[in-house]
Amino acid sequence: MSENKILLIKTCLEDLSSELLISIFDYLTSIEVLIAFFNLNKRIRLTICYYLQLGYRLTQFNLQDTNYLTYKIFCHDILPNLKSTITSFQLGSNYYFGQIDYFNQYQLMRLDSLTMRLIDPNLANDILQKFLNYNRLQWFDKINLIIDEETKGWNEQMSFCVQNIPVRELKIIGKVPYVFAQHLMTGCYSITHLTIHLKFDHDLLPLLYYLPNLIECNAYVDHRGRDISNDLTLLEPLPALKHFKYEGLMSPIYLRRLIIEINLHIEHLFIYTQDYQWPFHSSEGFCWDFFDCLHDLQRFHFYIRLMTSDSFNKLRPYFTDTKYLINRKLCHNIACVVSKDIGQIFSLPFEFNHFEIFDENIFSQIQYIKNEKNNSNENYWSNIEHLTLHMNIYDRSLLQLIKEKFTKVCATDYQVPHFSLIPQENELHQYEIELSTIKKLIIRDSVKHGCHVPQPLFLLTSNLIELEIDHFYLMQIVSMVSKQTQSCMLTAFSRLHRVTVRQFDERITDYFFSYFSHIKIFALIFATYKMQVYRTKLPFLDDLLKSMSHLISLKLEHIRKPQYYQDYIEMQKNVEEKFSEYYSKSTYWCKWYDDQTQLHNRYATFFFST
Repeated sequence: MSENKILLIKTCLEDLSSELLISIFDYLTSIEVLIAFFNLNKRIRLTICYYLQLGYRLTQFNLQDTNYLTYKIFCHDILPNLKSTITSFQLGSNYYFGQIDYFNQYQLMRLDSLTMRLIDPNLANDILQKFLNYNRLQWFDKINLIIDEETKGWNEQMSFCVQNIPVRELKIIGKVPYVFAQHLMTGCYSITHLTIHLKFDHDLLPLLYYLPNLIECNAYVDHRGRDISNDLTLLEPLPALKHFKYEGLMSPIYLRRLIIEINLHIEHLFIYTQDYQWPFHSSEGFCWDFFDCLHDLQRFHFYIRLMTSDSFNKLRPYFTDTKYLINRKLCHNIACVVSKDIGQIFSLPFEFNHFEIFDENIFSQIQYIKNEKNNSNENYWSNIEHLTLHMNIYDRSLLQLIKEKFTKVCATDYQVPHFSLIPQENELHQYEIELSTIKKLIIRDSVKHGCHVPQPLFLLTSNLIELEIDHFYLMQIVSMVSKQTQSCMLTAFSRLHRVTVRQFDERITDYFFSYFSHIKIFALIFATYKMQVYRTKLPFLDDLLKSMSHLISLKLEHIRKPQYYQDYIEMQKNVEEKFSEYYSKSTYWCKWYDDQTQLHNRYATFFFST
């Protein structure tokens, strides 16, 4: 009877018209359609091909949100049939791990766009070189490498020989930037669009030297590095460059020289930097004669953060000369504000996606070069998606202004100052304000000062799905608030999809994992100075896996290795056996990596995903 029933269902599915099948496909992703129906019969396969050709869904695949088991089935059963048609491929994920390890077995003949999110960057060169071996005459349109270097770390130059890759658009970014192998860049004449994340300013200049056909350059740099005044004189012009964006710490003086050296006909210029010199509009920085040299400039947007002193209490007189930027219609307005020892000068509308607030009175302190009655009503802040707060948030009017002005903010980084840890009359979550656009919240430096703990900010963010927070701070909140507030917190936790706990102390875990029973993506970054050394097991792991039954991804970062290598091997075995008690071995991927960001590699990181 059971066999007849299964046969009947199969027959009914095959008898469905193509129109009905397409109606079913509309409820599924491209990957789900292919895995579920592609190998059933020839007619359904042809229907799928017709359906997915619309919108290039048969040639362009994004597997970054595909779990490991589905990904394996796709690569084994589907990919061999499509390897001659796929032109764009995105794989790897910051929570579905293991895709890169498995992908290295396959060849895609017509690939011209590749995006890889990596855990182990050393695989990048192998995969790209493999593509070159059978695509010698084919140019890549785009190659995007997103390197998870927060895990791996980079103390050496990346062994990535980019001059052999005929690619038009190259994008290499990561959480912690690396030193790029400059000597491997010779002759990159094909690259016209570059987006790259670097460690030092002096790594950027050789790249510009070796990429003579650049049209667009976006550079994100973390540190100034050594003096670059002599290097600037060696730069050659980049006659095709039209768009240049820089975010880092290079002083405006050097940025001015850099732009003059590479192209006076640049059309779009974006500068986000920090300077220690005053004033901004001095003859050594971005003054009017500099912009008179840039005849073709159409847009200039900037943000410059200044280290100020008490003597700079009247900003506006220093910036009246910058009105020529507005007169040339390079920007609509210019604003400046001083908050304690930090000065900020920026063009408006604000063209960058992140902004920092250092004082709760910022909106009343802002001075505009062009005074208009509707300055306060202008939607100058609509591009900002990531907001960093460095001040006391116990201010209802401030929270209301943040809600009204930053209408598209989806991530907030709260750098808790010590003075904000003083208890206030009103609990923060009792304010009748909802920051509904915020999806991700990061709370940092919450326990350094040993003061009272503020009320939880995440109770104001009703649509929050991602939280990053210190372990001890979170435990303090839970233990100190009222039962009613604790209930609200647990309700807020139930809506979260992803949690990262920093400074995790494995000795304090009572009831901790039960707070996150609905979490799917979980990461623990260990407090290395509080970690047990003489152990080959992770005692908390059983409680974690029992409490978090919906878990699809886990990262355990900065695990202290046992002193002896044999004990470390035993630890790896014990951890992997614990996961095999809860998951079938064929349904998940796990791997250990040495943590190169820590001295002498005494720490390791463990990844798991289903």
